Amino acid sequence: MLQAPKNLHAFLLNLEKQAEENPDDLKLLLRLARLYQKNGATEDAIKTYRRILNQDPQNALYMAELAACQIKQKNFSEAEFLLERAQEIKPGFYAIFLTFAALYEARGITDKQVSFMMRAANAAPEKHSIRLALADLLKRYGDASGACSQYRLLLEAKPDLEAALFGLGTILMKRNELNEAMVHFKNIIQNNPGAFDAHFNLASCLFRQNKFTMAITYFKMSCRSKKLYEKSLYLLAQCFFKLKDFDRAIVTMERLVLQKENDISYNKSLAEIYRAAGEYDLARDSYKFLSKIAPERPEFMVNYAEMLVILKDLERATKSLDSLFRAHPGHLEGHRLLGEIYLHNNEYKAAIEEFKRTLMINENHVKAYLGLEKAYEKTGELQDQYQALKKAVELGMENQELLLKLGQLESRLKLPTSLDRFRKVTQLDPSSDYALEAEYYLKHQAA
Repeated sequence: MLQAPKNLHAFLLNLEKQAEENPDDLKLLLRLARLYQKNGATEDAIKTYRRILNQDPQNALYMAELAACQIKQKNFSEAEFLLERAQEIKPGFYAIFLTFAALYEARGITDKQVSFMMRAANAAPEKHSIRLALADLLKRYGDASGACSQYRLLLEAKPDLEAALFGLGTILMKRNELNEAMVHFKNIIQNNPGAFDAHFNLASCLFRQNKFTMAITYFKMSCRSKKLYEKSLYLLAQCFFKLKDFDRAIVTMERLVLQKENDISYNKSLAEIYRAAGEYDLARDSYKFLSKIAPERPEFMVNYAEMLVILKDLERATKSLDSLFRAHPGHLEGHRLLGEIYLHNNEYKAAIEEFKRTLMINENHVKAYLGLEKAYEKTGELQDQYQALKKAVELGMENQELLLKLGQLESRLKLPTSLDRFRKVTQLDPSSDYALEAEYYLKHQAA
């Protein structure tokens, strides 16, 4: 009973032996040549193809295959000669065009590579793999429109071809044509529920459209993919964060940080979620850790100090800012925050100096104007308080409290008061106490 070769080497030896015993068997020689080529024995493949062509000198396919071997050996002139000869024998043969494309790719001549790939795709429209390779090639070289056209042609013939749906969908994503992109990703998922890349891209489209609840479903699916796990989990946490579901946002981001405890971006996001959730002690600890692993980034030291201020740990906040100024002298946010500390300690003149120092660096710093407004209020300097608050509002701080306060200051200073300002207070939240006070001023002014 005959036994099959136990490994590839044994199989190759067996073929070589058979080829020696049957030197005129073209099928046997062709199998041997292709096996050599597949396994990197290019010189042996070239010798075998030459033996084949000695027996069948007019075979264009074998010439193209020999040319492919010559390309691997960087014998470009020899490869081009073989391909031109093959083209004379069999004009319009797709295999010749494909090998020409490989030749020009190896020589770095992109336009000719693309041209021959197109000719190959048009010469064999039934071979969808060629058009797919052409579309991928155009995509790789940045011809998004050309790639889209090729993907669409493929999908006309094979509407469920996953590679074409995915390739077209990713291009449309980059072009921000999200609705059509989502249609293609949904088609993939419908045919292949385990296509985690499609789940991730569909979720990303929904995320970019602020459809966070819908995105969550697909990010949970893409989390099952090992290669997509981190990105999916991060964006899943961001979905919960955007929906103000802070508990699930924290739990999700903490899972990610546990896996990569020194990752700056993950720890930063976790700190921001803690802060938004009002978990200032946890935010403080996260910013402290970030300051240690990324001391070159002063914003972490500032945020750490700010959490200490919120938690009324002013002494430690001051020490933190001292460290900041030693490493980053004159830091803008550092001086602004130092002004806040002086405010908390009732050191109003020192606070004013710090806020002014901040404004010397950035004259449009809203928080510095708000700090000045608070300090001037404490010192009873109404005109300066009014100017600081007016500037903050002009820079975009138009909430109910500040708009009402500005109107009240104008009234106390006997300045012209804008009734539109009080009307805006009532419109922002009609049920609030600020709105009730604004209504009083509107009635008083009308009387």
